[in-house]
Amino acid sequence: GAAPLPLTSGRSLAVTYLESAIGISTGRQASAASSTEQDAFDALPSDKAVEERIADLHDELAFLLLEGMISERREVASTATTTTEEGDATEAKQDTDSTDEAEHDSELGALYRGKLRRFLSWPNAKVRPEQLLKMTPPEFHRERALVLGRLGRHDDALRILYCDLRDLDMALEYCDVRCEQWESKKRRSRFRASTITDDSESDPYLPLVKVALASGDQKEGVDAAIKVLSLRRDVMDCGAALRLLPGDLPLSRIARPFLIPAVVDEESEVRQMKVTAALLRASYVRLKKELTDAQIESQASLRSVPAFKSLGLGELIRTSKSFRARPVHATSSSFPDVTITKHYFPRYLVIQAKITNSAVSALSGEGRALADVSFVVAESSDEALTPTLTVPLKTLPTRSTGSVWCALAASPQRLDDIAVIACELRYTVLNVDATTGAPLTFGGGSATVGLGQTYVEELRDLEVRPSDFE
Repeated sequence: GAAPLPLTSGRSLAVTYLESAIGISTGRQASAASSTEQDAFDALPSDKAVEERIADLHDELAFLLLEGMISERREVASTATTTTEEGDATEAKQDTDSTDEAEHDSELGALYRGKLRRFLSWPNAKVRPEQLLKMTPPEFHRERALVLGRLGRHDDALRILYCDLRDLDMALEYCDVRCEQWESKKRRSRFRASTITDDSESDPYLPLVKVALASGDQKEGVDAAIKVLSLRRDVMDCGAALRLLPGDLPLSRIARPFLIPAVVDEESEVRQMKVTAALLRASYVRLKKELTDAQIESQASLRSVPAFKSLGLGELIRTSKSFRARPVHATSSSFPDVTITKHYFPRYLVIQAKITNSAVSALSGEGRALADVSFVVAESSDEALTPTLTVPLKTLPTRSTGSVWCALAASPQRLDDIAVIACELRYTVLNVDATTGAPLTFGGGSATVGLGQTYVEELRDLEVRPSDFE
């Protein structure tokens, strides 16, 4: 259909001009009506007069191509009649009525036929199909099927392709084109298939199944319907198609060509989804572990804690010796090792609690991750020491060590004597992945309900003297 016509007649000149003017011969992109992309001009209201003139041009091109087909076909038939004996002429006439109408085209007629088929299949064509259908001879089967498709008479078009031409592959190709157009329409209009109730419109393959089953030969029709199910089971409504099959059809007829491959495809899809889910889970765990490691590293030392930069701590006066924190009461088996270090500044006391997570499950013996770990000053005996900032750890994986911090605003000159600080360690125990050691959940608070238990452990009081700031 893309080959140029020899410019030897007025008709061929007119066809070549109209193809160029319309844009089918220049590879013009589909318009917004058949494409998913739109520009500013598509939002403008349509001009009916302009649309009518465009349709006139398209009609003229279609009729010129049809006229070329008919004239070249008649010339071939006439030549065959005059150059053979009477018996041969009868045979030639019978041949012109065969289903393969293109066999009797001249070389020029074949060009006209290819161009007409291409034009009728072009998404941008604005041809008026009613008049064209009346003018198309009955023996032009494929052309009539394309025109019927433009009228929305898809069942009639499929009867021509399947029943008259007896070509299931051609009928499937017709349905494939409709399927592509339907998918494009859904993308363009943002429709959902669940909102469409017309099965014949949303599933272009069901009309072919109906036509095949109603073709007259039940065995051949059922075989064709099963073949359509087998070849297009991934894009058509298989349930609706199965309901169209005869009720007394043995299961063995559809088991090998359709049911078994469909089950295999379903199992393969399930396995693929499981693999994809496992990969996503592994990627999620890896990213969360990287974030956790980054937080632990950022809180490892006094000067690296981002939250302290806004306090203006000033010059460090002294750092106490580290000592192990002691709980006041009996603790749970998940209680971690806690080492306390006090850092003194002119106007602040910063307490560092280095936490080593050694928690294990009493049932499985596997490690347990800790979440929302924080060191909290619950009460101070002297108003000269006031809790100002707490820096917790979001997650502390099993067998890991990280630091949590608590900063207290201090007024050393107002301290009368030894100040006593009541402290608590708060944390939530999480389950962990037995393979990776990563927590099965990374959120605290309400996110951990049902997945862990929150503890508040009271620690031995800390003492602070005025001389510690000197």
